[in-house]
Amino acid sequence: MLKKILYHPLSHLLLIMLIGFLAYANTFGVPFVLDDLESINRNEVIRDLGNYIPGGPGYDFLFRRWFGYFTFALNYYFSGLDVTGYHLFNLTVHICTALLVYAFVRLTFRTPFLVDSKVAQQAAVTALLAALFFVAHPVQTQAVTYTVQRLTSLCTLFYLLALVLYVAARLRSEVPRQESERGRQTSGGWHIPLLLAGSVVSAVLAMFTKEIAFTLPLAALLYEVCFFHGAWQRRGILLLPVLLTVSLIPILVLSDESLPTTGGLPQTEADIPRLDYLFTQFRVLVTYLRLLVLPVNQNLDYDYPVFSSFFTPPVFLSFVVLAALLGFAIHLSGFRIKSAGNAPLARPELRLIAFGIFWFFLTLAVESSFIPIADVIFEHRLYLPSIGVAVAMATAIILAREKTISFYGGKMPMIAAAMIIIALTLATWQRNKVWQNEVSLWGDVARKSPQKHRPWFNLGTHLMTDSGQPEEAIPALLHAVARDPGHAESWHNLGSSYLMSARPREAIMPLRTAVRLKPDMADAAVNLAVALIHNGNPLEAVPILEEVGQRLPQWPVAHINLGIAYVGIGKLDDARRELAILNQIAPQLAPTLAEKIKQAAARDPVKHE
Repeated sequence: MLKKILYHPLSHLLLIMLIGFLAYANTFGVPFVLDDLESINRNEVIRDLGNYIPGGPGYDFLFRRWFGYFTFALNYYFSGLDVTGYHLFNLTVHICTALLVYAFVRLTFRTPFLVDSKVAQQAAVTALLAALFFVAHPVQTQAVTYTVQRLTSLCTLFYLLALVLYVAARLRSEVPRQESERGRQTSGGWHIPLLLAGSVVSAVLAMFTKEIAFTLPLAALLYEVCFFHGAWQRRGILLLPVLLTVSLIPILVLSDESLPTTGGLPQTEADIPRLDYLFTQFRVLVTYLRLLVLPVNQNLDYDYPVFSSFFTPPVFLSFVVLAALLGFAIHLSGFRIKSAGNAPLARPELRLIAFGIFWFFLTLAVESSFIPIADVIFEHRLYLPSIGVAVAMATAIILAREKTISFYGGKMPMIAAAMIIIALTLATWQRNKVWQNEVSLWGDVARKSPQKHRPWFNLGTHLMTDSGQPEEAIPALLHAVARDPGHAESWHNLGSSYLMSARPREAIMPLRTAVRLKPDMADAAVNLAVALIHNGNPLEAVPILEEVGQRLPQWPVAHINLGIAYVGIGKLDDARRELAILNQIAPQLAPTLAEKIKQAAARDPVKHE
């Protein structure tokens, strides 16, 4: 009875959901970070569902990904900027994708190529292992816990749904043919067009979520080649609707007027030569494989070198490894075997491992090819490709179980798999602890990418602002300005940290540097003036604040500090003029300046009567 429960599909689905929830149960309070701030916090478009009525402004904000941003609008409609709802949605997407992995593998074992394989009876267990590897793996945290990367996970959900529906349609199309060969009458199969329509709709939704869906029609073609057979004229008719969607991504990209173009082709924001990016990606792909096999030293912001020569040892050796892996997949697929005619392969399930490897390369083709992207490596880019690796690993474990059946009943591979899944779940929980706040997140990145500017800048900024620890922010910001002396914001935040730590003398130099690098940075100019005032030099602060006040006449901070500077040099009439302005634009600040004027007048009533 217990064995029957354990092998029941419902038990498998519940276990997948349980593991997914346990791995991410500590993420519901993770704050918005990085691109979340622009895409969610400060994005006015998502604050009204009406913007997504056809023709509304919701389609003008990154039209190529409107469906993904529509889901952010749904979140905002129900819970505003409360992060809990966003993370609950992300986790639901992740678990549903894992359930689709389970369905995908089970359907694959019903295809003509695998239905009679020796491990077909283990289809449910294979599917369960693949789904658990996928849902529990810590490399997925960036696509699930980092809110805006819902675009990746949601795209993958519809990508996989499109393939599952296509495979279901193909399997149903095989039944009438098989029944006809046996001389039986069959029904018309009205459900096949319905499934194909659902597949096309899912493909379109994936493509309107993220551009990685461009490879979806090619994945369907690869699947058709690997697991179905028959006349291509008949197969092509069923495959054609999905294949036609391949043109959608190029059309969307070419029609995006926000992208700069060169020679009529859209350009990315990365200033990396195409060949250099391609050479670097050989090395990146090996890093991705390492992360999937051994997920240690994960990093939100890798300090990754860009290689400019194919014959640089890391690039060349990585290419050899990748070529060997691809050759191994071709060997496992059996495509090279022609002498056996139409006879089935001795171990057709090996093709499922090969398919997983092909999937890894194909699904990374958009982001890891010759099209430069600003950051050469990001872990969320592994979300879709990891499905292929999970399927290959699960199949390999089942085959190992078959090979070791005489040793402890073949249980050792399954025990090892269970231990791996538990370890992955714990690693995911632990990795998610890093995301609990910006300080812990950027502290982790700074330790792992110490020579990179961005981690130190973000760590120092959040220590200064969110955590109220300006003294602790100073060392981080000193690291930041050392790594990028031309970054005005780093100098400004360093000066502000000194100022907040009651060290105005040390604040002056970094604030002067910030103003020199970026003269229109009003915050830096005002803070420089404040540092000068606190350092006993209000006379130098006055012209700085007068210029800012003229440029931003409605900014209260400029007027209150200009009034204080006037008090410092004895110009109380000018200070009273600033007080009058404050009474108009920010009356809550006026008492502070009024008190300083009163105190100055009291100290020297004759001079200021």
